[in-house]
Amino acid sequence: MSLLLDNDIIARLTQPNVLTGLILLVIGLIFALFAKKITKLVRKSNKVEPNDKVLLCLKAFALTVILVSLIVMVIE
Repeated sequence: MSLLLDNDIIARLTQPNVLTGLILLVIGLIFALFAKKITKLVRKSNKVEPNDKVLLCLKAFALTVILVSLIVMVIE
């Protein structure tokens, strides 16, 4: 744990695992934010119900990607 505190912010952000985690985080956030629009495109309708399977799968995928990104960032 002390290794995480010894690095300065620039050295920490330039590590490959942190960069990979940040990229995965952005991908997860994009999927979470655009899940409803993607569901509208897939279903070809203007209204999407909150319990739609496509919407729930996209949100679950986004949550999983965000969780993986956090794990990747912590591992050195």
